[in-house]
Amino acid sequence: MAAEEPESPLTFYALGFSAFLGFFYSLQFFYGFNPGYMAYESPWWKFFTSIFGHSGLEHLLNNLFFIGLFGTVYERYTSGTMFFTTFLVSALTANLTAFIFFTESFIIGASGGAMGILAALAVYKPRQIGLALGVPLPMWAVLIVYILIDTVGLAGTNSIANEAHLFGMFTGAMIGYSLRSKDKDEENEEKDKDKTETEEEMWEEKIRRWEEKYMMN
Repeated sequence: MAAEEPESPLTFYALGFSAFLGFFYSLQFFYGFNPGYMAYESPWWKFFTSIFGHSGLEHLLNNLFFIGLFGTVYERYTSGTMFFTTFLVSALTANLTAFIFFTESFIIGASGGAMGILAALAVYKPRQIGLALGVPLPMWAVLIVYILIDTVGLAGTNSIANEAHLFGMFTGAMIGYSLRSKDKDEENEEKDKDKTETEEEMWEEKIRRWEEKYMMN
């Protein structure tokens, strides 16, 4: 089956947000601003600023790839508002892992939100073509690949917050599922409406024929 084509015009919210993240990183690089969050020690507002900052240029570019690519497709299927909502809810949920897994480390990066967007798109439009490690795959397969990568990462020692990625993906998947369920409900309502209209037309036709046969003579 062919992948479904998006109906909404391209609005560039994802690309604009990517530009904002690049600007935010420039504040870190040139002015030494540290937006990272450390549980129980950092000011409360850094819980929020940490989702816009990055630990380095490579970290930034990786997230810009996910947000720019998957976010652009996702916003065309949904809206700019849903794109930002999915990113923020997924990113902030991922940040909650700081209280469980990273109590002595700084949490920084948009990865939780980026992974949430990927997962939301994969669950909402699983047949949409995406990229996983440079290989074109259906989004359901792309999601599985990155779940496996982060799951394997849990067993190693690295600076990547794999737990946060998984929390972000889980949250995004739930959002994608809610969108899919909403579309299904609307589709069923439309079918019921069409069925009702068809039945009404059938009865009207029967009454018209009855009138023509018995009342017009």
